[in-house]
Amino acid sequence: MLLTPSRVIETRLLSSRLGWRSLLMLLMSVLTFSARAEVDPNFYIYLCFGQSNMEGNATPESVDKNNIDSRFRLLATCNYDNPKRTMGEWYPAKPPLVNPNGGLGPTDYFGRTMVAALPANVKIGVIPVAMGGCPIEMFDKDKYQQKLKDNPNEWWAILAKNHYGGNPYGRLIEMAKKAKEVGVIKGVLLHQGCSNNGNPNWPNMVKKIYNDILKDLDLKAADVPLFAGETEYQNMGGSCYGHNTVVAQLPNVIPTAHVVSAYEIPGNGKDAWHFSAAGYRIFGKRYAYEVLRVMGQETKVDPDYKMSDNLKKFFTVKSFEANIAAKPASVLVLPLRTTFVDGHTEDVTMETDFSSDDYKVYTFASGSKVKMGADGTSGTVQAVYTDFMGKKHTVTLTVTSSNNPTGIASPTLRPFGSKQPEVEGTHSPIPADAPTFVYSLQGVKVTTLEQWDALPHGLYVVDGRKRLKR
Repeated sequence: MLLTPSRVIETRLLSSRLGWRSLLMLLMSVLTFSARAEVDPNFYIYLCFGQSNMEGNATPESVDKNNIDSRFRLLATCNYDNPKRTMGEWYPAKPPLVNPNGGLGPTDYFGRTMVAALPANVKIGVIPVAMGGCPIEMFDKDKYQQKLKDNPNEWWAILAKNHYGGNPYGRLIEMAKKAKEVGVIKGVLLHQGCSNNGNPNWPNMVKKIYNDILKDLDLKAADVPLFAGETEYQNMGGSCYGHNTVVAQLPNVIPTAHVVSAYEIPGNGKDAWHFSAAGYRIFGKRYAYEVLRVMGQETKVDPDYKMSDNLKKFFTVKSFEANIAAKPASVLVLPLRTTFVDGHTEDVTMETDFSSDDYKVYTFASGSKVKMGADGTSGTVQAVYTDFMGKKHTVTLTVTSSNNPTGIASPTLRPFGSKQPEVEGTHSPIPADAPTFVYSLQGVKVTTLEQWDALPHGLYVVDGRKRLKR
């Protein structure tokens, strides 16, 4: 604050009336107000915590290290030597983001997708704290000390001591308070589970941590939703896939929680816990898609965004798998698999609408399905998919009968519910005698069908397959 001669006189008059102590308090209030006025409401900040998959287990490739938008920022939660970073300072979000032991993880392409989708005046910041192998209790402020005491030589305990002063939760809160000085916390990203694999109390433990975060940072759940990613699926090489039935309970325990699907995300082929570099890119995109949907934003690039060539290759469709083989008389879950220009293959089924003149197409919580004829008659299905670049694709899928199926079979054609309206793009109403319940992921009954429109955005399931409530 600049003190001009007139302000000096005003200050002396005030001091004589109020006393220097009162004047000092007044000036401090003015300075505090000025500091708060510098908070950028368009700086969206996300807290990210978990174990090794959140830490990032893949080696970043050249496409991951270059042409990162300056609107995507990292608040360093520990000190680095390479690259040189100081705890508590903001940096360009170049991997590794979490700590010096990490690599490429879901936060990388979460941030890149977010800045590409949002207007140019919006920045994205991440505050990541994670340690490979750590149990969820390490983020419970009332349990971490005992956990460290009981396991002093575990790798995650060593990481917690080396990077976060032995208190990962405390470091997350400390950095989040600092971030609130310049931006607005918009959400919490979580990926953790293998070290608590199948523990039925895991959702309640996450709930306590989430509530502690909200309380300690003076935040409201409605303003700061939680986004939790699934663990690697069994068919992708994962050994903790059973924990996904537990992750599925989070929206039932935390009303503002959302599950991010790991369906068909490839593992690294080396171990039974971690995703590949391509898998982390897809996973980060899915985290961003879920966040954007909850925000009410379209999952496509902002029309004015100038995208780098390497990111264009990641988001631009090259081709589709158009041939599906299914056993006669079987129920087929309709898939859409896409190859992108950068070479990675991705399942985009949950973002696709299906219709057909040859089959009755049922669209409900478990996805879209068709019943194959007993005589082995072939047919076609129309798949309509809009990619992140905003391009609408209409793909003709040829379905043939074969005893060597390539498609995914479903045990039943049991649809979503008796009073569900026919979904636009289908050619068959839902049978009147179908069940009248909505199920969460892994078949947990959530509510009656009458409450479908009131459900939050997220994934729901029938017969073990997932479908988005948009």
